[in-house]
Amino acid sequence: MKTHWNWLEGVVFIASCVLVALVMGYLAVDAWTTGSGPPDLTVQVGTPVAAVNAKEWRVPVTVTNHGDSAAAEVHVRVSLRGGREPKEEAEFVLAYVPRHSQREAWVAFRQEPSPEGVEAHAVGFATP
Repeated sequence: MKTHWNWLEGVVFIASCVLVALVMGYLAVDAWTTGSGPPDLTVQVGTPVAAVNAKEWRVPVTVTNHGDSAAAEVHVRVSLRGGREPKEEAEFVLAYVPRHSQREAWVAFRQEPSPEGVEAHAVGFATP
């Protein structure tokens, strides 16, 4: 028994085969070229923004993973400095930061922060 395809079925079949081959090729190249290094986290602090009620200040924080592995449970500490001692501190946890990506979060302070007086760093993370 011979089945007859019309031209649309043939085009769809060939297009789907090409797409599957391209995806498999991309995944193979990505797996071949990706290293196995640990996560490399950097933390950047943005410009403080006054809240609507003007009783607190919110600061955007961006965590970037430059490493070849993902990081889970990323603990970040943000300190508002006034001299040598921190005036105020805030912490947050990011559930997951994939490799070569970034995540954003916000922290709130009661005192007005200056852009130079805010320090942030990753305290620790787990490997998933």
